[in-house]
Amino acid sequence: MSEYCKILIVDDEFIMRQGIKHMLDWEQEGFQIIGEASSCQEALEIIETNIPHIIISDIVMPQVDGIEFTKIVQEKYPQIQIVILSSYSDFEYVRSSFQNGAVDYVLKPSLKPLDFLDTLKKIAKKISSVDLPSKSAVNIDNLLNRLILGYDIDFEHLNKLFINPCFCIFGINAKKVYPNYEERQKLLSSLISEIDLQDFKEEVTQVTNIENDMIVLIINFKRENYTNVENKLIKISNDVASKFREAFFGLSKEFYNIENIKEIYETDFLLLTQQYFYNKNINLLSSKSLKKAPEIEKFNFKGFSELVSILKIPKAFEMLTEYINKVINNKALTEFELKTLIQNCFYNVISTLEYLNSDGISSNSLKRECFDKIDSSKYAEDLMEAYQEILDLFNKIIDKQESNINSHMLNKIIQYIYDHYDEQLTLSYVSKLFNFNYYYLSSYFSSHNEEGFNEFLNKIRIKKACEFLQKDIPISDISSMVGYSDQSYFSKVFKKFTGVTPSNFRKNSIKGLS
Repeated sequence: MSEYCKILIVDDEFIMRQGIKHMLDWEQEGFQIIGEASSCQEALEIIETNIPHIIISDIVMPQVDGIEFTKIVQEKYPQIQIVILSSYSDFEYVRSSFQNGAVDYVLKPSLKPLDFLDTLKKIAKKISSVDLPSKSAVNIDNLLNRLILGYDIDFEHLNKLFINPCFCIFGINAKKVYPNYEERQKLLSSLISEIDLQDFKEEVTQVTNIENDMIVLIINFKRENYTNVENKLIKISNDVASKFREAFFGLSKEFYNIENIKEIYETDFLLLTQQYFYNKNINLLSSKSLKKAPEIEKFNFKGFSELVSILKIPKAFEMLTEYINKVINNKALTEFELKTLIQNCFYNVISTLEYLNSDGISSNSLKRECFDKIDSSKYAEDLMEAYQEILDLFNKIIDKQESNINSHMLNKIIQYIYDHYDEQLTLSYVSKLFNFNYYYLSSYFSSHNEEGFNEFLNKIRIKKACEFLQKDIPISDISSMVGYSDQSYFSKVFKKFTGVTPSNFRKNSIKGLS
């Protein structure tokens, strides 16, 4: 007979998984939570190595839903009992899940611990290999797990166990090291074996598993034994890293009350595991060796977007590259923050190139390639290599699309002149506005248009003045309305373009209407 009835929880919501895992002291009731999965694929990987008696599965999940998952499990593992979690609106789904082998369902909005326990006990009694004990001993691992995750517990058993004044947390985020479940399990098994090989006779130790992938070792020791404890942990990390090259361990600072373990876990230990990204070829990082990252200013995304919008894309990338190098040198952002920033910038550029209708650019495939390269970068060094590869790709695209880009830029400048002809526009002002060198813009404008900047501006103004002169508006007002502060200069320019003065143009227009 099995000592426990083994349960696997499958739900894409972390809070829901944790709520089920800690709603009861399962092992006291004869059940054991053997794992949690956020997707059906992850659940199937767990089942291959540790077959549960019961699966508690959400019915609505991304990619493969609970109905399809139930069908897959029942075809391969018909002995597994499946309980479906659903909301009130999912009843038609629930009915389909029964047709595919589910044995019961529970409504999430009305989920009550004791009623849920009663449902599972009824199912367990039908499993021949399970004989639920009346009550099991207190499980310290479960107590610590609940404490670390913020659930209320009775400290009586922990206070009796941990008799030394000092504590520290040592452990690893296996999911960060290996995305493959089977590889993670090999790594964690190796870690447990190495811990068992160490002589912790003078210390009190307890291993606990957080969310399948985070294994932590809580060490309770005398203050004078810290160096000895640290040396043992260094040996463990070195021995595991000799078999799993990318293994990365964190060692928290000392603390002096087991009740503080949640705070240390969240604000110290988890911070260490996030530093994996910046510490290639290092297998152990401790709080005392971790330097506090200096605060740096936020990236000027508005300035980056403005450069991209006027197609100064290489200049925008110079700005981004400088900021990324600063972040990596100072380890100033988390991996997620840095990758998100880069992906947002790339998305901005791709959308702009897409707007130009650039030939040969498949925006979806380009976005996918950029995002995949960034996401798959394990270390800061890898990220910079991927980033440079993407920059090279963009440079090639920009070189090929130079004519489109130039045409687009000229259109933007011309449109701006049409929209702002009544203002005191100068070539110097427009060059600064569009971030162009004054002399370059003068040459650029002349080479892409029939006339230079000033002549083009005057042509637009005089054309507008002609429209106004056919209305009952004083000529002095029309002069300022089209951007000329000096009426005599306006008349001079007007005669140059039309061959007549503004007043004669108006008289001729009136005669033509008579």
